[in-house]
Amino acid sequence: MESKSWTYLNEVDEASLTDGVRRVTHAGTDLLALVAEADTHAIARLQRVARDLGQRVYGAVVPGLVMGGGFRRRGILLVPLDRGAAAQLINLPKRDGRTSEVAIEELAAFAVDRANPKGGDTLFLLVDATISDIASLVDRLYAITGDQLNYAGSCVGSESFKRVPCVFDDQVVVEEAALAIVLKAHPGATLAHHYEGGSADRVASTAKGNCVDRIDGRPAFEVYRELMAEEYGIELDRENFYRYAVHFPFAVNRAQGEPLVRIPIQVGDNGSVVCFGEIRENALLGVVRAVPPGDTGTAQQVGKEGQSASHSSVLTFYCAGRLLHLNEEAAASELLELERAVSPKPLYGALSLGEIGSERQLYPAFHNATIVALPWA
Repeated sequence: MESKSWTYLNEVDEASLTDGVRRVTHAGTDLLALVAEADTHAIARLQRVARDLGQRVYGAVVPGLVMGGGFRRRGILLVPLDRGAAAQLINLPKRDGRTSEVAIEELAAFAVDRANPKGGDTLFLLVDATISDIASLVDRLYAITGDQLNYAGSCVGSESFKRVPCVFDDQVVVEEAALAIVLKAHPGATLAHHYEGGSADRVASTAKGNCVDRIDGRPAFEVYRELMAEEYGIELDRENFYRYAVHFPFAVNRAQGEPLVRIPIQVGDNGSVVCFGEIRENALLGVVRAVPPGDTGTAQQVGKEGQSASHSSVLTFYCAGRLLHLNEEAAASELLELERAVSPKPLYGALSLGEIGSERQLYPAFHNATIVALPWA
C-alpha cells in the first residue's frame, strides 16, 4: 500500500525494504520509519539498506500501524522527513528515580538551537514508553524552551511495556531514550479524547510518580471504588478491577483544555492505585467514562482541526488504551471517520502508548486515550 508521500511494507525482506526506501525518498528528504513490534527484527535490515543507499533514517518501534481505516500488527510504515527537520537520538538516563537534569538540558539545547527563535516550529518527540516520568519530563523541558515551540509526539515501544530498544537511526537502536525532531514552520498537533463525566473532584493527597497512595487522606482504591459507585453505579472490587479500569479512568482537571486521562493499571497491597502516567500530589481527580463505541465527535474534531494547507498528509497516533476500551471494530470505525474528516489528504500512523501535545499553543502535556493528528509532508 503506498502513495507518493508514504509506503506501507507488509513484507520486510531486503528487496522490499530497498524498493520501499527508494520509492519514498528523493533529494531533500530523510526517512521516518515506524516499525510494528512484531517486525522489530527487521530494523537492522532497514538500517543496512538505508546506509547502502546513502539515506538517513530515523524511527521507532510501535505496537501497531494505522492505515486504510484499520490497524496492522505487522510491517513497516515509511514516510518522508524533510531534510530541513533536525533529528537526533537523546539518551534519557535516570538520576534519583527521575530523568536526569543533564539529559533534559541536552534535549532542550537541541530543540532551542535548531528551532526558529521567533517561534512557529514543532518539537516532535518519540519517547520510550518505559520512562516513568514522561509527564514531568515534558514539564521540565517546557520550563527551558517556553513558548518557542509547539509540542507533539507519542510514547513508543512494546505494548506489554517490557523494556526493549525502541528508537533508532541508521546506526543504532536504543532504549531509555527519545527521538527528537524539530519540524520547521509547523503548526503543531491537534488531539482530543472526549472522555466525559467525573463531576466529583477529590484531592490526590499522597502521590508519587504514577502511584496514588491516598485520595482525600484515604486509601486510593477505596476512594476509586466510592467514585465508581457514586458516579456510575458500579460495584468495583479487586477481582473486577481490570474489567472496568480502562473504561473508567481517572481524570486530572486542568485550567485549560480537556482533563488529562490516567488509566489505572494496578492495585497495590496497601490500597494504592498505580496509573499509566504521573499524577501530582494535590491534583484534583475525578473518574470519567470512556467515549462510547460509535461516537464520531472526537474523530471529526481532531480531523477538522488537524488540517494544514501547507502539508499534504496527516500523521496520526491512536492510543492503544483507547483501542482496548473500544475493541478493534469500533476503533476502526472511529479511524474511518478520522480519514473522512481529513480527506482528500491521506492518513497514516501508529498506535501509541501515551501522547504528547500542546493543543495549539496550550501548555504541553502528556496524555492517555487521545487521538492525535499531525500535519505531515
